[in-house]
Amino acid sequence: MTAEKVQQWQLDDLKTEILKTLQTGASSGDGNLIDGRALAVKATPLKATSSEIVVGTAALPPGFSTKPHSHAAEEIALVLSGHGFVEISGVRYPMGRGTLLLTPPNAPHVTHSDPDGPPLVILWFYAPPGSEQRWLPTASAQAAL
Repeated sequence: MTAEKVQQWQLDDLKTEILKTLQTGASSGDGNLIDGRALAVKATPLKATSSEIVVGTAALPPGFSTKPHSHAAEEIALVLSGHGFVEISGVRYPMGRGTLLLTPPNAPHVTHSDPDGPPLVILWFYAPPGSEQRWLPTASAQAAL
């Protein structure tokens, strides 16, 4: 990796950015409101900010559930705040601040936030890349950035 690809973030800044997106419904930094939750792709080969891994954040409002999905990538999720659970292949795994969870590739999963708590904020990583392209602007919009 060359020096121009070095990326550095502060966890508090990532959390602030993604919560601002969720609370305002407007883009904040890399954050966008997508399907009722806030998502930010911080590093991806599609933005030339990494070569083989994707890094991002998500904020789920209270009582939110993602759509059931799976992907070829292994995914690591680190909970920055809030509570909830991930259902992976029919098994529930509780999550709270400090939980680190590895979801195997191709495992069907759904993430749920606690209906009675604050938003669930997650820092996530996955490899191989590819699935994140559905959350990024189109190539023509990307060129204008």
